[in-house]
Amino acid sequence: MFLPVTLRTFVSKHHYTPMISVIIPLYNKEPIIERSLQSVLSQDYDDFEVVVVNDGSTDRSADIVRSINDPRIRLIEQENGGPSKARNTGTKNAKGEWIVFLDADDELLPGALRIFYRLSAEHSDADIIDCGQIVRLNDSVVNMSHSFEGYSRNPMRDWYLRKIGPGSNHSIFKKDKILFFLYDEKIRRYEDAELLTRILRSAVVFSSKESVSLVHAEYSAASHPRKDISEDFMGHLDISKGGFWYKMCVFRTFIEEREHYKEDSRRLYPHLYKRYDLLLLMKILSLINRFCKV
Repeated sequence: MFLPVTLRTFVSKHHYTPMISVIIPLYNKEPIIERSLQSVLSQDYDDFEVVVVNDGSTDRSADIVRSINDPRIRLIEQENGGPSKARNTGTKNAKGEWIVFLDADDELLPGALRIFYRLSAEHSDADIIDCGQIVRLNDSVVNMSHSFEGYSRNPMRDWYLRKIGPGSNHSIFKKDKILFFLYDEKIRRYEDAELLTRILRSAVVFSSKESVSLVHAEYSAASHPRKDISEDFMGHLDISKGGFWYKMCVFRTFIEEREHYKEDSRRLYPHLYKRYDLLLLMKILSLINRFCKV
């Protein structure tokens, strides 16, 4: 249901239920949180709410949110527990049927929520709708739109082959699906990847080529030095669970991240260093995937 601003403001006082909840975990983003919020509030689709979860910020981030007088914003305060806990808090308090997770340092592109709404209406049987994103790093801009559009027949396989890549900023999730799984609150880095290893086993995923968000890569977790492996998805890998494509996804994470945690990875996963069979399969699958794209 789409409502004009004035009517939406009126019914918000009478237990209005929005279609989409945009959840923003917030921790010490004073210089940039307003930019992120304005990218949502300026959307040409109005049937949404913004749930900002202040995760124990020690700067003026929460004050900036409070200074924006807009009834679509709800601010929830909690002690610092990390991005996973903040996302779970937001999900449990969300009123919308669909959820978009937006990092406090990134932005939605103009028209993003209308795209999400249209796709969710056209593909209401999907649990996740995965769109593209634009990534900016300093003066470099890359449009990371998907080459594949349609329903994924095997989401775990397609995630491994990078045909899909659901996550914060550029995907919309059915709230009931997120509530069933929730984020692992021990994990503060690459928490999206950990969630995907569980949720993609049973999710219906639709992939769209349309881009919906602008990611400022200089603020992303990937640009920060690794510290405690126990707070990283890398510290919780379990290759014994799931089927073949699950194992390949977990093993790829190990291969890509092991150099960042040389001592810890050898201590935790000595057996994975000996999985030459999986390493060979990775190379074969890479060649096949590259050949199929030519």
